[in-house]
Amino acid sequence: MNNVWFDALLESVQQMDEITRGERLPSRETVVAAAQVNAIPECPHLPSEDLPH
Repeated sequence: MNNVWFDALLESVQQMDEITRGERLPSRETVVAAAQVNAIPECPHLPSEDLPH
């Protein structure tokens, strides 16, 4: 891993720690409905052997 990528990763992890401690608000939040999660096994482009059993 080159230094630029490592520095970006390290900064991201530090920001995550600040968010979990309540010191920073997340820049965005993604909410996934249960119906979307249940539809994943029905996706034809995903090989069934890659899905958890």
